[in-house]
Amino acid sequence: MATTSVSDNEFSETSSTDRLITVLQSTVIAVISSGIILSNIVNLIVLASASAAMPLATRLFLINLSSSDLIVGLVACAPAVLPAATGRWTYGVVWCQVSGVAHGTSCAVSIWSISAIGLQRFESVILRIRDRL
Repeated sequence: MATTSVSDNEFSETSSTDRLITVLQSTVIAVISSGIILSNIVNLIVLASASAAMPLATRLFLINLSSSDLIVGLVACAPAVLPAATGRWTYGVVWCQVSGVAHGTSCAVSIWSISAIGLQRFESVILRIRDRL
């Protein structure tokens, strides 16, 4: 009986540790998801009301980048809180596919947007300097 008691204590300690890790993981995912969603909404509001001081091409690239990041936050990150808490996917096969495709597509759009911003900045700075020389 003494060995059963020891193994029960080990199980309860492991179980409490697992619960603590699950709560921490779910909390971190929820905080990061909220940050992604809120920061990109603020970005879109600021960019929509930006004056003519910012070039139109740059503003459109940044709107595109914020939109794709917002989609990642809404479709992939926010729904991940519940599976992190429960340890299982509860949304079904269709949402699993939609979430994966939306996440992959939005990440690709983000990469292309950042690349386009870099090329546009290169054109506006380096090529204009070269023309003056």
